[in-house]
Amino acid sequence: MTHRWLFVLATSLAACGGQVGASAAQSATAEPAAAAEAVVQDFLGAVADSNLTRMAELWGTAKGPAARTREPADYDRRVIIMQAYLRDTPFRIMSNTQDGTNVDRRVIQVEFRRRDCEKLVPFVLIRADRGAWLINSIDLARLGSPGATCDDPTSSP
Repeated sequence: MTHRWLFVLATSLAACGGQVGASAAQSATAEPAAAAEAVVQDFLGAVADSNLTRMAELWGTAKGPAARTREPADYDRRVIIMQAYLRDTPFRIMSNTQDGTNVDRRVIQVEFRRRDCEKLVPFVLIRADRGAWLINSIDLARLGSPGATCDDPTSSP
């Protein structure tokens, strides 16, 4: 259990742009699946807390988190949209796999429950410029709009 907390701490510090000691950074790269999964859990915790700043620290590109790079130009609007789609939606992580042969990309499938339906949504994570895992994309279309019902045709299967 202590080992898991080290991953969470290392990932959180790295995602914030803070300096991570060599041993913590090596631990995060030694088990990328656990570190990437911790980022998704931290991100969804920030969604639940309406912590848009933290969400922007955990979402970005290979250049780094949106909070630091300020990219894309409308990143703050996109974070608000992600929060609107994901808030108040119970979730559980279903799978965590490497994206093909790329060791710097992981796909974490997250199941969300809205009313009486469950939707599986892929989160694509990348290893950023400082070695931290960041959420690069979330297929919100699979979740459907926040007010849609399961049988609503505008809500994706």
